[in-house]
Parts: sequence; C-alpha cells; structure tokens
Amino acid sequence: MSVDSLSAAPTGRTAVRSLRGLGIAVVLLLGLVIAADVFALVAGARMYALWGAEPVGIEVYDRWESLYRWSDVATMNTFVACGVVFILWFRRARINAEAFAPDGHSLVRGWAVRGWLVPVVNLWIPRRVALDIWSASIPGTHLGAAPRRSSGLVNAWWTVWIGGYVPTLAALTYVKAEGTTEMRRQLGLTLVAVLFDIAAAVLAVLVVRRLTAMQHRKALEAMPLP
Repeated sequence: MSVDSLSAAPTGRTAVRSLRGLGIAVVLLLGLVIAADVFALVAGARMYALWGAEPVGIEVYDRWESLYRWSDVATMNTFVACGVVFILWFRRARINAEAFAPDGHSLVRGWAVRGWLVPVVNLWIPRRVALDIWSASIPGTHLGAAPRRSSGLVNAWWTVWIGGYVPTLAALTYVKAEGTTEMRRQLGLTLVAVLFDIAAAVLAVLVVRRLTAMQHRKALEAMPLP
C-alpha cells in the first residue's frame, strides 16, 4: 500500500511522503562510508606500523602511502555524498513528523537542515530535532503534541558521533607534525576517530531503518478505511 502522498494530520497542514526511497539511499551510502572507513583504517594502521618499524623498502612504503592517500579521498567523497542525502532524508522525516504531531516540536522545521550546518549549535540541535521526530513518529494518534520520549538508539548514535570529535580535534593539534613520533601520534588519533565514525555510521543505519519503518506504520494508521 503506497503512502507516497498522504494527508496524515487532521490539521491538513502538510502531507506525509514515504521515506523508503531516501531511507534505502541513505543506508546504501552509509554502507559505502563504512567501507571507505575500513579501507582508511587498514591503510592507516599499516602506515602506523611502518613508521614504528625498522627501515622498509621504498616500494613497500610508497605503495601503502598511496593507498592511505586514496583512502582520504574515498572517505571524504563518501561522507559528503552521504551527508547530503542524509539531510534530505532527515528534513523529509521532520516534515512527516509535523503532520503526525503539529505541535510536538521544540524547533521550527528549518532547523532540520540548519542544525547540521551552523557551527557549535550542530553539537546538539540535530539530536533535539531527531528526538522530536522520534516522539511524533511513535505509533498512536497525536492530534497536537506527541508524548515526549527519549530514544536510547538516537542518544547512542549521537553520543558516538560527537565522541568522534575528540580524537579528530586532538589530531589537528599535530597539523604541522614533524618527525616520526609526532606523525605516529597524529595518525593514531586519526585512526581512533575513524573507529568512532564506523560505530556512528552503524548506529545511523539502525536509526534510519527504525525511523523509516515507524513513519511508514504511522502513515498507514492515518489512511482512511475504504
């Protein structure tokens, strides 16, 4: 049964559109992000080992350094592509949630996009929006404000996502690193950040799948009986 265009709120202010297409795209792109991060982790770990080992052949070193540089390109490109589609999915989920619970949101719709782009506030605004979306999308009729409910899954995802900033910022203190010791420290911190990214991406897949399914069920509840 299709819910691609469905008036789901008694107020009639907006319409629900299926998240399934965008949800599938986001999950696939998150899979590519994870794959690129694993590539970066393997190449980076090898470089870390080479910098601490006895002198190795120049051909071996150049091969792994090239792979590590390519992993940087892969992680950046997949991250940007996934970020764009994820924000589109997130915005659509917020619009749907407004149909489900018109008065159940602490922030206006525009923050579903701005919250990711504005420095500093992007440390907490997207989580607030996500929790409002989650509450509004819980099965059951919401004619005004949805019941406020926290989500352990959303909180876990956001905690890991923000946690990855710590090793990333620490690695930036070595931006002009010179010498093997400092370079190894910078790379080690970068590898820790990559591990956080992988964990955050896995949790993001679970959030996207769960919320997409919740909104689909919620939309079906609102469809008029024949």
